[in-house]
Amino acid sequence: MVSRSLSALCAVLALGCSAGLGDQSTSKGSTSTPAPFGSGTQAPASNAPVYSSTPPVTSPTSGSEQGAAANAALQMPKTEEMRPAVEAPLTPEEQAALAKFEGLRKAQPWNAPVAAQITETTVGRAYLDWKSRFYKSCSDGTVYVLKDDYTGSTEVVSEGIGYGMLLSVAIGDREVFDGLWKYYREHRNGNGVMNWRQSVCGGQTGGNGASDADLDSALGLVLADSRWGGYTDDAKNLIGAIGTNETQQCDNGQTILKPGDQFGGCGNGTVNPSYFSPGHYRLFARVQTDRADFWNKLATDTYTMLKGMQDAKAGLIPDWGFGDGRSENGDRGEFGYEAVRNPWRVALDYGWSANADAKTFLQRMSQAVDAKGGIKAMADADDFDDKRNSAFLGSLSLSGSAVDANKLNSYVAEWQAYDDLDDRWYYQATLRVLFLMAAGGYFPASYQ
Repeated sequence: MVSRSLSALCAVLALGCSAGLGDQSTSKGSTSTPAPFGSGTQAPASNAPVYSSTPPVTSPTSGSEQGAAANAALQMPKTEEMRPAVEAPLTPEEQAALAKFEGLRKAQPWNAPVAAQITETTVGRAYLDWKSRFYKSCSDGTVYVLKDDYTGSTEVVSEGIGYGMLLSVAIGDREVFDGLWKYYREHRNGNGVMNWRQSVCGGQTGGNGASDADLDSALGLVLADSRWGGYTDDAKNLIGAIGTNETQQCDNGQTILKPGDQFGGCGNGTVNPSYFSPGHYRLFARVQTDRADFWNKLATDTYTMLKGMQDAKAGLIPDWGFGDGRSENGDRGEFGYEAVRNPWRVALDYGWSANADAKTFLQRMSQAVDAKGGIKAMADADDFDDKRNSAFLGSLSLSGSAVDANKLNSYVAEWQAYDDLDDRWYYQATLRVLFLMAAGGYFPASYQ
């Protein structure tokens, strides 16, 4: 890990990364400047692990997959500096900790290739590291995901609760899942969604909901219900609240996702494409069956907006845009700390549904990566300073999942072997685990 100076860290603010590196006093409900709420949170440097990956050791099941995997292995980066270190076996302590969970499951079906070097050991160790650094509790029995940053501030944001619910259900850590859902429930507003920012064990510091957090929490409930049972009503209620309060049908007939329950929307209203979650919507259609057409239409309309944004950004997308499909100007219109989440959301949709629009979106993003020389070349470029972390490299790597196994393995190898990877902070460290799960195919749409 590379130590950053305060001046270098503050330079991140020039990126327009509204995911937590900006002014945290800004209300997320503002239509002009929605507040940051994601990245820029720094765990103690002494806790920052050194990550590594195992080389491919397992064979895919079908002959065609075996051939693709063999080609991928042959074309993996050969230089020593780009070859991931062989991952050490789990220690007895790690084995004991992971044995408390029900464990990861491979998604079946999963319509995308998987990165052969991302093993259960890789993901399990990353989850334990994440949990040890960011999973905290209050004296009243509630638990949360800590968002801390390089300024020394600490708080809880609803996106962290949603991420934690997804991580914990994927690995089968029900105690964490239930604790996070309890925190979410106890901090809801009148629309049934969590107020997006809270003091650590105190009260609300940022009102209104954030639709990405609500979508991820609802997805967590859907997956938990299929894995453990008992969450059906909770899932239906939250899905209903999102559909009622955080979406809007525009004059042209297009349905869009608002960034929250109290701001943004059609026309000149603010939208955040990194919140767009077409795969989530398709699963919600199976739960809220009386509105299945609505959710499926929202998924289709989402790709219409994403295509327009990609057209204007040479295959990438902006952090923030408008309800008519335009990107914002300046830093907020660039592929920054907000936008990195969208390829993960689309990769889930592609893995679960093999949707043609999802495939096209990811392939276009992969072309943008290749035009810049690949993952490592992008990271090495001068304009990538303070983006050399898993939020960016992992996100861009997932674009390879809609190309072929060779492309995905090559991208993931460059991401995992990058020698300046800085995942100390809450946002980067949390997205790292989510992206690893997706790259390795450890994110089922159902546990039935």
